[in-house]
Amino acid sequence: MAKSKKNIKKSKNSKKVLESIPNNTKISNIVKVVVAVAIVLGITYLLTVTITKNSTDGVVKKTFDNTSVQYDEILAGTSFNQKDKEYYVLFYDVDNDTESAYYTLKSNYEAKDDALPFYYVDLGSSFNSDCVSEESNSEATKADELEINDATLIKFSEGKISEYIVGKDDISAHLG
Repeated sequence: MAKSKKNIKKSKNSKKVLESIPNNTKISNIVKVVVAVAIVLGITYLLTVTITKNSTDGVVKKTFDNTSVQYDEILAGTSFNQKDKEYYVLFYDVDNDTESAYYTLKSNYEAKDDALPFYYVDLGSSFNSDCVSEESNSEATKADELEINDATLIKFSEGKISEYIVGKDDISAHLG
């Protein structure tokens, strides 16, 4: 019982101490805590901004040019189903240096006023390897029947082969 009386006395003394602190001091303590927290948050924000800015200053910002899509090169498998009613498709190996003349032939033909749409198929591409053959098939009626063994110019009319020209000289004479 003596202990509980001491505890009661201590709690009464604590109450008296709290009551003896003026309200202004309580408010000033709260303000001090709020200001301290605000300062810590402000310093953290400034450090974060500074570190982030410094880490991105050395980064090279890449600018990209407008991308252009070219529609002239097609896959051999799509040669029968272009949107045009009549068009030419030139089959040749683009990477072969001796075949660069085909690009010139194509450009010269396209400069004409009455030129038909002109597409080309790169026979050197692995995507078109299934149409490269030892023999030509000028009677193909669909893409999986195409067999090309040399530079070939094919004129398509309404999705069917109407002209089939093989060899650089013959292609040049036809387009000239």
